[in-house]
Amino acid sequence: MAFGQTLQAVEGFLGIAMSIGVENKKHWISENIILLLVQGIFAIAIFTIDLKIELGVAAGVPYICLVLVALWSKKKRLIWIAAALGTILTIIGYLLSPIGGEPWKILANRFLAVFSIWVTAFIGYLFKKNETALQQINEKLEEQVEKRTHQLKSTNDYLKREIQENIKAKERQEGLYAKHSALLETVGVGIFGLDREGRVTFCNPSGAAMIGFSPEEQFGKNQHKLIHHSHPDGSEYDIDHCPIYNTLKYGASYRISEDVFWKKDGSSFPVEYLSSPVIEGGEVMGAVITFKDISQQKRLTEEKDLLFIDLQRMNAELKGFAHIVSHDLKEPLRGISYNAKWLEEDFGGKLGEEGVKLISLLTQNTQRMHNLINGILEFAELGETDSRRIVLDSGKVVETVIKYLTKPPGIEIKIIKPMPELAYHNLKLEQIFQNLIGNAIRHLGKTEGEIVVSCVDQNGSWCFQVWDNGKGIESKHFSRIFEMFQSLDRNNAPESTGIGLTLVKKIVEQSGGRVWVESEVNEFTCFKFTVPKIIQTGGADDA
Repeated sequence: MAFGQTLQAVEGFLGIAMSIGVENKKHWISENIILLLVQGIFAIAIFTIDLKIELGVAAGVPYICLVLVALWSKKKRLIWIAAALGTILTIIGYLLSPIGGEPWKILANRFLAVFSIWVTAFIGYLFKKNETALQQINEKLEEQVEKRTHQLKSTNDYLKREIQENIKAKERQEGLYAKHSALLETVGVGIFGLDREGRVTFCNPSGAAMIGFSPEEQFGKNQHKLIHHSHPDGSEYDIDHCPIYNTLKYGASYRISEDVFWKKDGSSFPVEYLSSPVIEGGEVMGAVITFKDISQQKRLTEEKDLLFIDLQRMNAELKGFAHIVSHDLKEPLRGISYNAKWLEEDFGGKLGEEGVKLISLLTQNTQRMHNLINGILEFAELGETDSRRIVLDSGKVVETVIKYLTKPPGIEIKIIKPMPELAYHNLKLEQIFQNLIGNAIRHLGKTEGEIVVSCVDQNGSWCFQVWDNGKGIESKHFSRIFEMFQSLDRNNAPESTGIGLTLVKKIVEQSGGRVWVESEVNEFTCFKFTVPKIIQTGGADDA
């Protein structure tokens, strides 16, 4: 009977557990099944012993084992269930145990047993609560550690990438440094750097060779006191007036076309230098000076000046000689011309047809000689006149030239408009068109023909063209016709002196252009010349 009652109590306990398990999801029982079995075994054993012992013995105390077993569960509520089960079994044991002992002692023992069970349950609950809190703290700590570990890993990966980039950047920087060092060592100009106080920080081999101080001797020395202390005449160079010092002071760049640096041996040499500031964060941190020895350049300039003076003297002598020759030659030519004219007028009838032809030939040759002398004078004086550019309408210049040219009635001259305005010397532009158009008329080779004057825009220049449909020029003569006294058709054009195209070439080239000819025999001839598009006017010509 006692064993049956024990089973009923255990079944009641399992029923409570199962009802709780249903309420807290069915998997709760499967998780705690072992603990429930152990508690059931303990409960049956203790309850059986309790029923065998008289009431005077404190047999309810062992039910504390049920609470202690419940501590193994993850759920704190199992502790209270175990305490409740122990209490119920203690009370049932009181009711079913054999009678014995004094009643007050029996009640006291049972009360102490129940009290011990619940004190143990309470202590176990606090322990379990703290354990759960500690576990939660550990879980949070693990999460934080994992999160921090992930952050550290990301940071570590980032640092690895940065280190790799820094290594690559350092390698690139070292490569650039090597290239720059090689450039500084091989460049033909001197280069040195200064700090903000004007002290030398570096100097390349070319610069060191020029001034005679090695880079080590210059390092840390004041550059002005070392190589820039005096003017060419030996007088002291005030540092406040030094462009290099002003670069450090004001942060401005200075290009000096001529100055002197002083060598280690005390001698000086002329230099051209550029002083540039080194600016960091808006502040002047130093300067870089690039310089070169211009001794040879100065010698060449002096020689050129001497040659130019000699050339001016020779030109003046040539001009004077040309005028003297012109005067001395023109005077007898005029006499020959007048005598030929008088001879034809007075004795033309007696000389016969052949004699008149000879006198006419004499007159033509005299006139040709006169024109030749005038051409020589024009060539000698070219560039000596006041050649100031003005804005001209090139179309009107051509019209003026055509107006005063003599041409056969069968030759038509056309101007393709629009013609541009340009800055040029009026008389020289007239000379160009007069010679080119006149040359086309004289050498057309037929009584009827066409001459066309035009202009096109060509890469920053005006390209003028004088085209005719005459007999043309062989390509082998393209260069020769621009030489002095060269004429390809002197028999049919006796008035040609061979100077006109030479004058054209000189005028065009003095103004920065070029002239050339294109032609096909029996098809056409086209003379072309260019004029740069010059904006300014009123300046002297580039003679």
